Amino acid sequence: MTPRVVRMVREQFHRDVEGRPIREGRTPAELLKPGDIEYKKCPYPGGRLNHANPMNVSALRQTSAHWDEILDALAVLRSGYVAVRRSYKPDVMDVWRVSQLGSALPWLFILRDEPVPAYAAALSKATLGAGIWAQQLLMRELAGVWTAPSFTAANMMALAEDTGTLISTTEVCSGSEKMIVRFFEAYLDDAPGTGELVAKRDEAMRFGAHYAQFKLVMWMYYLARRYLYWDLGTPEARAMLDTGCEPPDFFILEPPNEAQVAPVHRKAWFARLAQLVVPFATDGSDAAFASAAARIGDAVGEGGTPAAVFAQLDRIFGEVVAQTEAGLGGDPAAITAEVCDSLIADGTRALLTNAGGA
Repeated sequence: MTPRVVRMVREQFHRDVEGRPIREGRTPAELLKPGDIEYKKCPYPGGRLNHANPMNVSALRQTSAHWDEILDALAVLRSGYVAVRRSYKPDVMDVWRVSQLGSALPWLFILRDEPVPAYAAALSKATLGAGIWAQQLLMRELAGVWTAPSFTAANMMALAEDTGTLISTTEVCSGSEKMIVRFFEAYLDDAPGTGELVAKRDEAMRFGAHYAQFKLVMWMYYLARRYLYWDLGTPEARAMLDTGCEPPDFFILEPPNEAQVAPVHRKAWFARLAQLVVPFATDGSDAAFASAAARIGDAVGEGGTPAAVFAQLDRIFGEVVAQTEAGLGGDPAAITAEVCDSLIADGTRALLTNAGGA
């Protein structure tokens, strides 16, 4: 059977109990049905007003119909996260992690062969946007060009406009400013949340924590490989720099020429990134991800050949994928090199293992 982590990354055909595609406009055209998605010009003030990219009014209808359930579910997830982390401010990473709990929620049902509730599907689409918002602010923080304020719903909304988060490459956010502000308020208040998700809170926390940690460590693995491509300097290696970020809802943050960065500075940079990986599953089952993140820094800091460093990174990533599979309720023994390769850019292993010096 296909490992759960691969299904989560690759499957794009799923629908919720109301028949709406889980991925909405990101669903491949061949998997959409006539009338699935209705687009209109955006009437909201700000950067979205009459933008060339339309808004998905079909998704907005579902969100509006289940609005109270969505806010309740977000409150349940936030309260679960706060119970584990305790020092909830929230800061940028707090918002990002809670968002990932929401984005993972449909997969909790899918991978258990259960129907996906409409509120869970709609929440995941809203938290996808909040997660990208937090990612963009994280890039500013890490680059040293921005310091996060004490968040309020109003300044979170202003930052959504400022970062361009409300406008994607194909469409714009379909929520009104009032709706978006209310959604941000759910990250800030202390309501425990009610509804059917309460009974699944610990399970959703464990599942979502593994989902989030996998994405963070995968991103670090991707950034580490980019240093190796720069080191190789061949046309084939340079072409790998243009294969797209992993995961696709993250961003690339690096110096202009990574080959000029000494190993000791590479290690320091990845040590800083590793601090973003903190356990927050209710049972502590995601603790191993932090160790894996630290080991990525150790590997790139050794200054070995690209092939030798890749061999270490490859082992770490294999362990991370197996840990994720277990956290998603699958069999970690099913994780092979081929499974890991299916999750990253084609040609990675062939290029880096043939680089010499392993």
